[in-house]
Amino acid sequence: MGGRDRLLEPALRRRRRRFPRFTPALLVLVGAAGVVALWVWAFSPIFIEPQEFHARQRRFDRAVREVLQPAVSHGGGAIPDLPPWPPTLGDDRVRVLGCAEAQVARGVRYTPSYHALDYPWGDLPDHLATSVDVVIRCLRSAGLDLQQLVHIDRVEHPKHYPLNLWASRRPDRSIDHRRLPNLYAFAKEYLAPAGVDVGTAEQAADFIPGDLVFWSAGGTHGFPGLVGIVIDRRGPDGIPWVVTVYPSEQEATLYHRVDDWPIQAHFRLDVDRTLERFLESNPGAVLAPKPPSQ
Repeated sequence: MGGRDRLLEPALRRRRRRFPRFTPALLVLVGAAGVVALWVWAFSPIFIEPQEFHARQRRFDRAVREVLQPAVSHGGGAIPDLPPWPPTLGDDRVRVLGCAEAQVARGVRYTPSYHALDYPWGDLPDHLATSVDVVIRCLRSAGLDLQQLVHIDRVEHPKHYPLNLWASRRPDRSIDHRRLPNLYAFAKEYLAPAGVDVGTAEQAADFIPGDLVFWSAGGTHGFPGLVGIVIDRRGPDGIPWVVTVYPSEQEATLYHRVDDWPIQAHFRLDVDRTLERFLESNPGAVLAPKPPSQ
């Protein structure tokens, strides 16, 4: 190496030292942090409660509808004008809606199996349910424990219930409230009935989020075979959607319309009025409050 090269070598070394030795590691860490941040942003639903995720989704859907609705054409083939819907919802209905959509978010699977349950406020593992279990679970979020209500009423007023449908007529606190004919009998006795027609947008708007709908699909002996909860979404024709667990689909869904099956009955959710009617009919009933853990 020439003398000039030897003179330049220390300068080159000094220039190389201007970049700290840990710079590559820092760049790797920054890049990794960016990837993690992007992943969290893209998959954020798994980091929040299902109820909160669906509440955000509902707010987003409502905002989109408010923006798009004024732009709807009124010419040929236009989407028909729909009545305002849904109405302002009370806290009980909001809780029921959050619970119903959470069943879908959790991927709740269908099971018709018998489960020995605690009493009161006993439930299946939260990843399992029939359409009745979804209703039971979600009405509990509003303070109604159908396990207690159906059991007490069945003991005090057995004529309310179709006991002839089962081999044993003895009360069973693990299954009586999970039997759809029993839930239907209870609803007819203590819930407020509503219309079953959806032929017009006005009739469809009478299906309010949080209402219960019973369908004749799969039913026997004049009793319904499926039940679901109306949610706060509807199609372009004004027909609301429901959360239910249809047996052949094996999981909770929220894409069915209220008229996807023949409607047998429709009941309005009013927690206070239901409890009032129940206690009038069962004045000696003592109801255990909801455990703090739930």
